[in-house]
Amino acid sequence: MLVICLTSIPPRFAALPRVINTLWAQKARPNRIILTLPRHYRRFPGTHLPPDLPGVEVLRPDSDPGPAGKVLNPASKVRGQNCNLLYCDDDWIYDPDWSAGFLAAARSRPDRDVICASGYDIHRLGLTSGTKKPRGEGTASGCVDIAQGFAGVLLRPDWLDETIFEPPREAWPVDDIWLSANFERLGLKIWKAAGLRALATGVEDPGNLQDAKIGGLDRNLANRQAAQLCADRFGIWGRTGQASDTC
Repeated sequence: MLVICLTSIPPRFAALPRVINTLWAQKARPNRIILTLPRHYRRFPGTHLPPDLPGVEVLRPDSDPGPAGKVLNPASKVRGQNCNLLYCDDDWIYDPDWSAGFLAAARSRPDRDVICASGYDIHRLGLTSGTKKPRGEGTASGCVDIAQGFAGVLLRPDWLDETIFEPPREAWPVDDIWLSANFERLGLKIWKAAGLRALATGVEDPGNLQDAKIGGLDRNLANRQAAQLCADRFGIWGRTGQASDTC
């Protein structure tokens, strides 16, 4: 079973039907699409009614889980149901071959490999990776430390444990760091598959969190703070001489 999941914010509600339509139009059509829309948003006060999206399962948590809600809320709902969970962003549209590309990449990799379309190494944030080559440099396939959710990430929800569902305040705006740190903690390799990034195209981006300041921190500083917190808490990244197995 394939479940595609995402979250959204009120400024993007009008564009959601277009995005959702590209997900239903996948050649590897999802069995379910799950959309997380909190009842109360941290950045957008007031009441916001969800748009009408036929066939989409809408989760309405009372509090705002932030961007990580696109995967954590659906994952908690479908664990134990023997499914692939493909999470993505609401300000991108996806080529009809997109989901099939992820499933093909997953079939070609060993068990417990998270598949991403875009990612980077933790040295970008001033820390050291312990993972051996091959690395996913440029457009090539290979291991990365951070899976970027915008172009898609595929995993099995049963791989996750309870810790990942409780991100700290520092990780609220930078879900890629929190999720990827937990993948590392759980012994999950992140494999960036060549060619998948080209199957996602950005669209208009109102309410962009990428350029917003949260708690006085811009995106780069928030990434670095969350990465250091995760490194300290989980004993990952920055521990030289303790490389993990080759990806």
